[in-house]
Amino acid sequence: MIARKVLKKRKRRRMSKMSELIWGSIMVLYLFLGGLAGGSFTVGALADLLNKKEYRTFTKAGILSSFVSILVGLVMLIFDLKRFDVAPIGILHVYTRFPDSIMSVGTWIITAFTLVSLFTVLIWFLDGDVMIRKILEVVGVVLGLSTAAYTGILLSFARGVPVWQSGFLPWLFVLSGLLTGIALSIIVIPIAGLLMPRAFADFKAIWDSKKRFAGLIEYTDRYAQSLIVVETVVMLLYFLTTPSTSILWWGSGVSVYFYAYLLLALAAPLAIAIYDMKLLEEGKHETVTYLTLLAIILALMGGYLLRYVILIGGQMLY
Repeated sequence: MIARKVLKKRKRRRMSKMSELIWGSIMVLYLFLGGLAGGSFTVGALADLLNKKEYRTFTKAGILSSFVSILVGLVMLIFDLKRFDVAPIGILHVYTRFPDSIMSVGTWIITAFTLVSLFTVLIWFLDGDVMIRKILEVVGVVLGLSTAAYTGILLSFARGVPVWQSGFLPWLFVLSGLLTGIALSIIVIPIAGLLMPRAFADFKAIWDSKKRFAGLIEYTDRYAQSLIVVETVVMLLYFLTTPSTSILWWGSGVSVYFYAYLLLALAAPLAIAIYDMKLLEEGKHETVTYLTLLAIILALMGGYLLRYVILIGGQMLY
């Protein structure tokens, strides 16, 4: 009886905190889109910088995905903060606090990254100068990784939430950003190619040739498998070195989401990627294609759930 009363009391406390969250689901989505933007730009740019000419479509998809993701994330953040309702010009003051404020540093990084992403998209789709494009890609990789890391650094600088006080959190968000960036860059190819076949003729061409699309999957799967393993290791280190994180996987309202993250973002995509290798040896390109699309959807859902567990869970528990 006593145990039941304690559990009920804890549940009521968690529900009360849920209604008092400072950062809610829109901020979770912003963190997710920030990591997604940094990750998709990085993987796309690296494919080009490493002279993988046969994967130009993947690069274009990654750069385009990055710009759209960061733009949508910024719009959502601005309206979530409701600054335009109170002081429209006040939002610009954050730029003046550089470098004393981590939020100001992050704002400058994200602003620079958004501009670099925009110019890179324009150069790619307007067939601009190759040297300028590659310079922008090098700068964009640095800014993209910084953007993905900043989403974790922002939380680690927050006071009073032990779950966020970890040097492993930014690394965890970077790895998740890279993994979901690969996923988004691949799935954008059939989406853009089918919805706008004239504007994205090269996207549609690689999608129509399941053998070429499967070749792209084979190339990216090698890196995805490594990233999943490294992300799993960093997750373990985060749990082992950060106070009170055990409550995220046991005894709290976000526990089920944490296990869903482990399944959707890590276990299922890794299993599918390994199985893909076998199917590719057998020449089953179409099966590989649709299995990978399933893995991509799961990975994107898992990447969102990671931010949800860390952000919402941290506020519910403290």
